[in-house]
Amino acid sequence: MEEGQEQEHQRGLEVKCDERPGGCDNCRRLKLTCIVSASSPQVQHGESRTAKVKRTYRSCTACRTAKAKCCGSKPECHRCQQKQTNCVYEDKTQPRWTNILTRRADSRQGEPSWSPVQTREASRVSSPELSRTQRALTLQRVENSSPLDWLETASLPEDPVKIGLLVQEYFSNISPIRCFAFVHQPSFLQRLDTGLASESQRHALLHIICALGAQFYALEYSKTIEEIPPRSVLNMGSAWAKTAQRLVLEELGCVTIDNLMATILLHDYALRMGHFANAFMLSSLTTRMTQALQINLEYNTDILCKESTGLSVTEKESRRRLMWSCYALDALVGSGVDQLTLMDEKHIKVQLPCHDHNFLQQIPSITELLEPGQVLRFAPVTSHPEAAQNMGIMAYFIRHVAIRKRVLWYIKHLDLAMLPWLPDSEFAILTADCRAWYESLPASLQFTPDIIYMHKATSRLGALCVLHCSHFETMCDLYRLSAPALYKLRAAFEFPPEQHDFLCHLKRILFDSAKNLARIIAVTANHGESMLADSRLPIITYDSCRIMVYHCTQIIDPMAEESKALLRETLGHLKTNISALKKMRSLNAIAESLCSVAETMLRRSGIESEVVRQNNIIPDDPYSSPDEDGQSPGIAPPGTPPQRTPDSVLNPLSIYRLARKSVPERHAPETTSSSVNCTEQQVVQDAGNINQAYLNDLQTLLMSDLSWEWQPADTAVGSEIDAACLLPWTGVPNSNTDSWLPTFPFG
Repeated sequence: MEEGQEQEHQRGLEVKCDERPGGCDNCRRLKLTCIVSASSPQVQHGESRTAKVKRTYRSCTACRTAKAKCCGSKPECHRCQQKQTNCVYEDKTQPRWTNILTRRADSRQGEPSWSPVQTREASRVSSPELSRTQRALTLQRVENSSPLDWLETASLPEDPVKIGLLVQEYFSNISPIRCFAFVHQPSFLQRLDTGLASESQRHALLHIICALGAQFYALEYSKTIEEIPPRSVLNMGSAWAKTAQRLVLEELGCVTIDNLMATILLHDYALRMGHFANAFMLSSLTTRMTQALQINLEYNTDILCKESTGLSVTEKESRRRLMWSCYALDALVGSGVDQLTLMDEKHIKVQLPCHDHNFLQQIPSITELLEPGQVLRFAPVTSHPEAAQNMGIMAYFIRHVAIRKRVLWYIKHLDLAMLPWLPDSEFAILTADCRAWYESLPASLQFTPDIIYMHKATSRLGALCVLHCSHFETMCDLYRLSAPALYKLRAAFEFPPEQHDFLCHLKRILFDSAKNLARIIAVTANHGESMLADSRLPIITYDSCRIMVYHCTQIIDPMAEESKALLRETLGHLKTNISALKKMRSLNAIAESLCSVAETMLRRSGIESEVVRQNNIIPDDPYSSPDEDGQSPGIAPPGTPPQRTPDSVLNPLSIYRLARKSVPERHAPETTSSSVNCTEQQVVQDAGNINQAYLNDLQTLLMSDLSWEWQPADTAVGSEIDAACLLPWTGVPNSNTDSWLPTFPFG
């Protein structure tokens, strides 16, 4: 009997315990005493007898060798305690998938380290009902997933921490530039913490803010953790932007301040993504929404908010900023063409935005109107002296937009203008206005090394860059009079011999303005890609390249000894511009093609190889029709259209021209008569593929070897001048006849 019991006991040692609380079924079936259950704490009354033991991926060396289950307890597991063996754990006992799940998406404290999709997949890995094959496939999906997958989901993340990170990226990178600082950050964050996040799936403004923030979140990840292709960075959050536009259009009849803010940001997002037709249509929607809300007027006469009734200080200032943002947007789309401009500044009766500090701190302020020195007639008299001091960078940018709007209108109506060298001409007046604006900038807005780092510390360096780039871009547009062979002006002036010095003066300022653009962009690019976030910068950078190449190949004698130093300097500017365009690819779709054509333009010019070609070396027109190749500037092409359209006076890179190219059923009165007989199949294109076709066509058109047509953004094309107007270009004299030209600090 004792021998039988011993044999049974030996068999019992081989029975695998299922560790059921109170005794396992295997031992009970064999009528054996469960050693594990006996040594475990007894189940208390009321506890579930079906509770599962927590699974673990840690196994000691002894259990792994015996192929026995290990509880993973430290310093000793239960089995080693019973066997009285040495319990040793290896240093690296965690499987690979745990390291993937715990990898951080960013080095900053509190940042999410993996996506909700990964969390769900990882939890399924240890699920007992999965087969071994299913578990292997799930682990493979986890290993191939990215910590940024949550930025590509269809809906906003449920985690408020993640939403907060995206919102912070928006306020750090998008809000400061140009005229987008209309959302009061403290108030918005408060709304986010008090219920907005729970209703996020129906909030268009939050969706587009997160979509824009996702691009910069991914850009920072690409710089610090793992490199991501520029196109992938650009596409982050695209589903949220689509949701934002859908929500705005679904509630089109319900015009709200939040929806207007969302529409403005959607317009800028469309420009970044290269969806120009979408941006063009959204621009008109913003104008109608401002009219419906009537934010072109002050809410009431209580500017300093001394009365308790009505809107708060923050709400009033936010609406003013929103109105001026719509004005700047309309001026950008209109480009000086009356037919495309929907908003007139004479109907805007609100004061300019106050300083960002006052807006952030909710300090009521009196500022000037668009006209310098003017204030609201019902503003307190005691506040008039402080009006100019209360204005910040946004106010000065809006004043520049008003000047630029007049410059673009003037350059498109040269047939109605006075001769530019006359002292009372429109050209002289606009020149004086540009000069007065530049000199009115306070010391805190100068582009100097100290101010650069001050603005960088407050995330406003990008705004400072755009402010100064806009000024020199306007200077290039105004002084294009000196290069009718470069810009197809509608009616170029004929400069008589006695105005030779004046003509050389215009050429030099045009070239110097292009160089100043290159210097500003290069300095800003050294502080990171996010500082080049403005959607206008790629076109401005590209224009700077074309002007400099034109000057070096057509204006000066490249073989002269005194020109070699200038060519070396210009080559450095061209290379920094191209480098900046490469950095902009992650935030602007058009930067890729513009960078490619700039490199081709530099190579063809021969500046880099010091063998400058002067015959027909005029930089490429990015959107010239192939039918126009080889046309003489003094001879109208055959089949000149009898109807004039905005296409004939706008640059190919203007929003309207780019939008028109993506409209499949557009009328084309601007085309020549030779194309009238084209078939319907040639005219009507597949609208579903039109956005991708734009990017493909742009690359092809940029590479066309044109001999005449090219010009910077928002400039006139379609010349009606005759050959007599095109005088030979001579070198620029060394004497500086332009005493008022602003001197760039880094020149």
